[in-house]
Amino acid sequence: MEWIVTTSFGMDKELVARAKALARLFGVAYVERRKDSVKKLQERYGHVLVLYQDKLVFEQLGGERLFFHPDTALLRIKSGRDPLLELIGEGPKRICDCTMGLASDSIVMASAGHQVTAIESSRLIAFLVSQGLQELDTGNEAVNSAMRSIEVIEMDSLSFLRRQPSQSFDIVYFDPMFSETIRESQNLAGLAGLANPSRLTEELLEEAKRVARKKIILKAHFRDRIFEDLGFSRLVRPNQKFHYGIWRKPKSEEIQ
Repeated sequence: MEWIVTTSFGMDKELVARAKALARLFGVAYVERRKDSVKKLQERYGHVLVLYQDKLVFEQLGGERLFFHPDTALLRIKSGRDPLLELIGEGPKRICDCTMGLASDSIVMASAGHQVTAIESSRLIAFLVSQGLQELDTGNEAVNSAMRSIEVIEMDSLSFLRRQPSQSFDIVYFDPMFSETIRESQNLAGLAGLANPSRLTEELLEEAKRVARKKIILKAHFRDRIFEDLGFSRLVRPNQKFHYGIWRKPKSEEIQ
């Protein structure tokens, strides 16, 4: 994938220095913005990562824009009731979110007092979201604190789980990026070309079962047969496009 780093309009020296450092970090070219539009830069160089004073935006050739925005998480938190939190249960839990993406689920879980480790295999997504979690001001101090508490790990989830001790997380969570998910959610459009499209494999599931002390929670489109295929109990949500599935570790195997 060919891409460059540039800045917003205006040759702010500090911003330019940050953009150059970012280009070095990713091993791509820095290009001066001058008066060029994003479209013109795309015609010359491909995808464009634009550094603004307060955000990063990855402008993709197909018109999709990827940037950190916790809007969906904020709406879920404001509602006061969330089906994912109901499945997790009361009391603080140690949770591994194996499919971070834009971190909406991680933010919701962290805002409920859970200790969240979020795994993301895409280096660019991990960087964009990690920066946003640490720097964005939502106007809500409790949510800001929750976002700052999330530990982001850039790694594929199988490699991460293999390195973890047995039953080291109370809950392991998956929300894989399937094609149905992308079509049904405009919020995920910017992730489509960057996120890991791999399905949940038997090998990954076995590692998750080993690492989870209590349960594995899986989210997928209601048309998806993954729940039944992998032995999850499907929790039907009437009139909702996404369902949750649960695998519970037998009580006899739990480490107290």
